[in-house]
Amino acid sequence: MLKNLKQAIKEKFVFDALAATALGMDKGNLSSMLKEEPNYFDRMRKGRYEKINAVFSEYNMDWLAEKVGDEHKYREGVTQYTPSKSNGNTLGYLPDDEMQIFDEEGNTKFYEISPGVYRMKVPLMAETAKAGSLTGYADAEFIEDQEYIFTTVYKYHKGNYRAFKVIGDSMDVDRRVTFVHGDILIAREIKKDFWKSRFHTHKYPFYVFVTKSDGIIFKELTAHDVDTGIVKLHSLNEDKDTYPDFELSLDDVEYIFNVVKREVEI
Repeated sequence: MLKNLKQAIKEKFVFDALAATALGMDKGNLSSMLKEEPNYFDRMRKGRYEKINAVFSEYNMDWLAEKVGDEHKYREGVTQYTPSKSNGNTLGYLPDDEMQIFDEEGNTKFYEISPGVYRMKVPLMAETAKAGSLTGYADAEFIEDQEYIFTTVYKYHKGNYRAFKVIGDSMDVDRRVTFVHGDILIAREIKKDFWKSRFHTHKYPFYVFVTKSDGIIFKELTAHDVDTGIVKLHSLNEDKDTYPDFELSLDDVEYIFNVVKREVEI
């Protein structure tokens, strides 16, 4: 087995399917190749060797072929495989001729802009995520606009992601964690199969609820009764006369997304 190449795939691509796409081969062929002995590199076709050399440009090819030890894992001048930071415009545009990769479920499109740095293409929802009171969206429809945003990530992410734009000031507070009018929320869908389990509010405290009668609501989730399907929602704004906490029944909810990232409007 090509254990060093398999390790490099895990470090850089996480999923074999994504590595296969980058190498221009299907997942089955990649799986077969990984079962080869290390001397496979000596008889590998020139085109495949050059492709691996280009895709895994941080790694020493002799290490991938298991001819040298871990002290020679990286190429000269590279001491560790660490994703570099990007100064790119987070909400910017990427041309369609960049390398495009979907996750294993075929959902989110990624563009590699440098080794270990990717741009994730996320649909921006047509309706804004209302950071206000629970009124005013009775006739709202949950539809995707043709607009997308691009956000910088450092690995491939599984799941169904959507972007929402915040309006209102109910989540605006003078603290380190705050959400102001115009912020963009990157959120991952929670499938209905998991609604009967307690949500991980310690890791993901903020949620977007797409309701049947009141449109899109963005709040902090402070309590979840899995038996009754009732959640308690909280506004960060300390003006509780205007923005009181309230309860929402999941029976009135079509979709739930947990917020994983915030992009500040620029």
